[in-house]
Amino acid sequence: MSDRKVRLGLVGLGWWGGELAAAARRSGVAEVVACHARTESAREDFARRAGCRAVGSWNELLAADDVEGLMLATPHSVHADQVCEAAAAGKHVLVEKPFTLTVEEGRRAVAAAEGAGTVLMVGYQRRRQAANRRIRQMLDDGELGTVLLASSVFNVSHGYPDTWRASESETPLGGMTGLGVHMIDTYHYLLGPIGTVSAFSRSVLPDQPLDHATGLMFEFESGAVGTLLTTHFVPGSVEVTVHGTSAVATSRRDGASLLVQARGDVVPTEVDLAPNDPLADQVAAFAAAIGGGAPVETDGRVGLAVTEVLQAAVASAERGRPVQVAEFAA
Repeated sequence: MSDRKVRLGLVGLGWWGGELAAAARRSGVAEVVACHARTESAREDFARRAGCRAVGSWNELLAADDVEGLMLATPHSVHADQVCEAAAAGKHVLVEKPFTLTVEEGRRAVAAAEGAGTVLMVGYQRRRQAANRRIRQMLDDGELGTVLLASSVFNVSHGYPDTWRASESETPLGGMTGLGVHMIDTYHYLLGPIGTVSAFSRSVLPDQPLDHATGLMFEFESGAVGTLLTTHFVPGSVEVTVHGTSAVATSRRDGASLLVQARGDVVPTEVDLAPNDPLADQVAAFAAAIGGGAPVETDGRVGLAVTEVLQAAVASAERGRPVQVAEFAA
């Protein structure tokens, strides 16, 4: 077996870019060899810390012979163009979520990657969390029975950073764009397609940008009903609960803990989980797809399905009524 690492370029060198670079190191099968940001000082500083070279332009990165794939931690609104340009240059792409802000953009990016035969992966690593993997197994084995309800919360407490993320055009529905989309993907992974969405998103706090309280209600195509609550302004919590006729399973502590309460039990029981590293696992899967054609779990079409729900949610909040996801389906 070759010990050669897949060589990656990183674009977008803020906090999350640093997390992706660290995940590549932990994966053991990939390495960041080049990085790019618009600001020279930012890319030179990152290159020193990450042990890679700074590249002065996007086009130079696309032309680099030693870069096999790109990891994009860039503003949501530029994802589609960057994926298309990367595909034209023969570069594989791991693009951060949300894949795109509109279905039209997502279709264009998927078509470009599929036409070029390049790998396209969307960064929905939370479905890889140990608790969510176990819930999926329990569903497959019939341990939860028929799922009737699902509930989720994704909150952080640090507000909006003073970056492009605080722009209304980049962050519709407040916490939904940066946080809640993970829960949509997790719901798709666990429970299948969402058919209808009803969204409520409000500005509550003074002197803070964007919405502060966002809630969605879903009807799944299976008939189950689900909720999603998210904000950037309360103590952090990341939980997903699947309520079945035989048992209830709750992913807690951002996927590191799992509680199960079987029918007839008074209190839930904690399930032993082997710890994992979802972000490093995701980068390793990206490297495997580049190196040997391994299937991509969260490919462009998976990312596009989340964008369909996100765009339907935005429309619901604007119209003040439930919206069918099929209106935006690709």
